Amino acid sequence: MTLTPLERRCVENHRNAEAMEMRGRDTTNETAWCEFGLRLMLEAGAMVRDMRLLSMAEIVKFKADGSPYTDQERRIESQIKEKLAQFCPEAVLVGEESGGKLPSQGRALAVDPVDGTWALVNRSETCSTTFAFYQDNEAFLGMVQNPATGELAYAGRESGARLIQLSVFGEADIGRTLPCDRARPDSVLVNIQPQRDALRVTQELFVAWKDDDVSMLKLTGGSPSWSLLETAKGSYVYVNLWTTKPSDPFDLEAGVLIVRGAGGDVTDLDGIPIAPTTHSGPFVAGVDAQCRENVVERVKHALRD
Repeated sequence: MTLTPLERRCVENHRNAEAMEMRGRDTTNETAWCEFGLRLMLEAGAMVRDMRLLSMAEIVKFKADGSPYTDQERRIESQIKEKLAQFCPEAVLVGEESGGKLPSQGRALAVDPVDGTWALVNRSETCSTTFAFYQDNEAFLGMVQNPATGELAYAGRESGARLIQLSVFGEADIGRTLPCDRARPDSVLVNIQPQRDALRVTQELFVAWKDDDVSMLKLTGGSPSWSLLETAKGSYVYVNLWTTKPSDPFDLEAGVLIVRGAGGDVTDLDGIPIAPTTHSGPFVAGVDAQCRENVVERVKHALRD
């Protein structure tokens, strides 16, 4: 479970604070975009991790809709935009904080510096940083990182999913292809996103757990992108009713690419793969198709009652 040469180079250059070579790179080469993205992700992750134990009362502000943000998130987006302009001047940045629209043609990078800001400001481990890279309105590379756990996953449209676990205690960095092996291949583990309108679904799944049709049930909360990364590891089926709004390019795309890169899928309740850039309504994600379909039936039963 070693890092690939590209992964090792990115991690070592980041730790040695070596500047990224921006100009003159072949921006038609997806490997170049992957290296660029990994270096940006590592820098952003370090900045987010630095915030976790600060006095949140001093740095947290609130938008008109009551959701929290920090100036640090906006600085991260600003730095990413600056480096993107150096790497690929014609590329467009679409940011959770700075806005923007995904172009129908050309390159674009959709960024959420902190997906799950409530988790960050309450010092939980369930926030993430997400990048989705687009060409002509179609995603070709997705990255999700959890600054608290030191895990970074990425997947291309035509390649498998990779997971990097960065050293925290001096152990070796680890890299592996997803999914991981399952301790009990016949078990059904479910992670449901806590939502006020998910009461019936949650009750149905607790009944399934009580009846031993589900082996483990948890309500992680926080970043949906982080839950999608966990799903790509192979054990959990993830349920999210997603009733608030259509998704934006920085919401689900990166996590969905990673799940699909791990051999799984993310579908609606009719089993149709979702379009993550514009999705509305419930979705269920899982690597094991049969487990995913079993959970879908439980969710549909709860919503019919």
